[in-house]
Amino acid sequence: MTLPIKKYQNVSYQELLSYAEHNPNRHLVLEPIEIDIPQEEATLRTLGLNNHTASTITPAGILGILVCIADPAYYSLAPPNVRIQLVIDMATRLQQQTDELKNTALSRKRKKIYDLIGAAYNQGRFEDKDYVDLFHGISVLHQTHFVMMNEAVQDTIEEGGAHDAQSAIKGEIHFSSDPATWKQENPIWIVDYRGRWVATPLESDTRTYAAWLETIETMGWMVQWPEADGTKVELLEKLLALGQESDKKLSKDVLSARLGRLTSLGVLSQRSL
Repeated sequence: MTLPIKKYQNVSYQELLSYAEHNPNRHLVLEPIEIDIPQEEATLRTLGLNNHTASTITPAGILGILVCIADPAYYSLAPPNVRIQLVIDMATRLQQQTDELKNTALSRKRKKIYDLIGAAYNQGRFEDKDYVDLFHGISVLHQTHFVMMNEAVQDTIEEGGAHDAQSAIKGEIHFSSDPATWKQENPIWIVDYRGRWVATPLESDTRTYAAWLETIETMGWMVQWPEADGTKVELLEKLLALGQESDKKLSKDVLSARLGRLTSLGVLSQRSL
């Protein structure tokens, strides 16, 4: 049996309004629905960051961190395909920028940083030193400073070992470069060492980065403070200038580490969380 061909008739806008006025259900409205947006954030109270939230980075990595900190609110709502495209654009732009490292302290590592950016995009496996080098290079190119947190539990799991629950060491904290060289106008971000999350401020914090780092040291985190350069005599003089009485019997390495820590804390005491 052949079905008759449907015929359609053009209707004016005024006719549509007339039909609507005679619709017996025109007064009915849909019940409002609540849209539940998945929450990617997790608390950072255990890290002493009560006024921050951890924004999950997917796909994980330093490139995703850079995309996120550019606009955290937009990143949290962006679908996966948009995030991936943003990461691609970021990787391309950064690799093009590596030429700017020619006249910096990283000139000899320029090719390595170029390759590490590509490896980060391809989710390649990194050695610990690769993370440090990449964060250092990115911090120069992006004019951003990073405090990187490497949690001991996650590090042990990824290496296939068994974590000692009784261990007092919670993890390590690294800096993208020597804080003594950090510029006041450049932002500081606290991030996961492997780029799984970034700490996003929720509100202003009265504490400084120095106060937070000193607190977290007491919580079992090892801060990898940079070491100061100079002869033993120079190190002693600088420590005395900072009001620190140092035993001349101490080794140069101990004095260098002590001065490096104090100098970094002095700079970071001027920056609020």
